[in-house]
Amino acid sequence: MGVRLLFGAIGLTVALLTALGLNALFDVLNTPTLLAGNKVLLFETDDDLTQRLEQAGAQFGDPQFSLAWNNRNDLDLHVIDPAGNHIWFRQRTSPTGGKLDVDANADRMRLTNSPVENIYWPPGRAPEGNYVVYVHHFANHGDRDPTPYTLRITMKGRVREFRGSLSYGEESQRLTVNPQEVADWFPLPAERRGWALVAMAGWGAAVGLLLALGLRLPQAFFPQVARAEFGVLRVLGNALGGALLGALAGAFGQLLFGWLVGLGEGFARFVGLSVLGATLGYGLAHCVPNLPVRPARWAGAIGGALGMGAYQWAITNASDATGRWLVAALLGLAIGLMITILLWRVRYALVRSGGTIAPSRLTSAYRTRAGR
Repeated sequence: MGVRLLFGAIGLTVALLTALGLNALFDVLNTPTLLAGNKVLLFETDDDLTQRLEQAGAQFGDPQFSLAWNNRNDLDLHVIDPAGNHIWFRQRTSPTGGKLDVDANADRMRLTNSPVENIYWPPGRAPEGNYVVYVHHFANHGDRDPTPYTLRITMKGRVREFRGSLSYGEESQRLTVNPQEVADWFPLPAERRGWALVAMAGWGAAVGLLLALGLRLPQAFFPQVARAEFGVLRVLGNALGGALLGALAGAFGQLLFGWLVGLGEGFARFVGLSVLGATLGYGLAHCVPNLPVRPARWAGAIGGALGMGAYQWAITNASDATGRWLVAALLGLAIGLMITILLWRVRYALVRSGGTIAPSRLTSAYRTRAGR
């Protein structure tokens, strides 16, 4: 059984170590900053407050006022627009188009430790002038006070955060902001689609390169594999081929993810990772001896599909870095097992035939030699 699982274990180990090394490199390069503002297949680029807004189904607008805190108490967001309309939980809309669309911890039966509230105007429809915003601690639901909070205001492509803490019954200082006076605020992260492709292509290239080497070199210990497969030029050429095809797999998966993300991140990630895995398996089948094309392609697709579930679990319970090495490990395991299965089948065929099976059949299909 150990021999039968050998190449699955090799693929898993090589891919896992590659992903761990890449995670360290991404940390050094401060990749999250480069990717901010993009949707990326294997990177979580949204900050905690943005993730909460997305999970709550909040709308994004201009201007937008968002409030987050970290316990089950009930804090309320209040905004008074330039026309004097007061938006809060008792008056959720204004004639000027403003709307409170998320109001957390108001219902004692649906309390959360990661609440968020959101008031926004559709872009281009908000009135010009001064907006007054403040926070009120409406109810204590059993958690300790004072309750720290973060208030984020977004206007005219600029963003600024204000922090404070309140105890039950207290109200924050009222802030007056004007969309025409935010030039010194931080600009919103710009979309850099090119960096998203570079990051995913680089990830795929590294995984493809090291899997091409890791799944080839151990075959030197199997007597039925032709010695010509381990010449220096052959090894280097196929390693570079693995890197190139891995880069294409990563880029293709990212493109599909970006195109489909509007249908839901889960669905888009499932498709993107399945296609990434299938393309990687197809590419490695042309760079690694005894890795049949069709099984490798399907194994990669299955590994990618399973990787989607692992990644979703990781970003909820650990981090996107953990998700990347889980995805890599599943891809390496699935594709590597195809070599294990094929070599076992070849060995079984040779034993059963008594060594009389035609060498050309094995050589042309799997680059092996039939002799003992």
